[in-house]
Amino acid sequence: MAHTVIIYTQTTCGPCQEEKMWLTQQQIPFEDRDIRKNDTYFQEAITLGASMTPVTHIKKENGEEIVVHGFDKEELTKHLL
Repeated sequence: MAHTVIIYTQTTCGPCQEEKMWLTQQQIPFEDRDIRKNDTYFQEAITLGASMTPVTHIKKENGEEIVVHGFDKEELTKHLL
């Protein structure tokens, strides 16, 4: 099943870098949106309920949308693998 994965990050965020590395290792394509470089991305992350980064927005083929706060490998595995 195809998913669209958007991860809201910051350059100085360790868990963000870990999650991007994990997604790459799992061969899961994703779009990286740095909230410090683009205020629109910052506002999108806030709308998703973010109080920290990373925030991962998963849009499934069936229309379901999932938001994962923090680098939660268990939740990401459940929804992406």
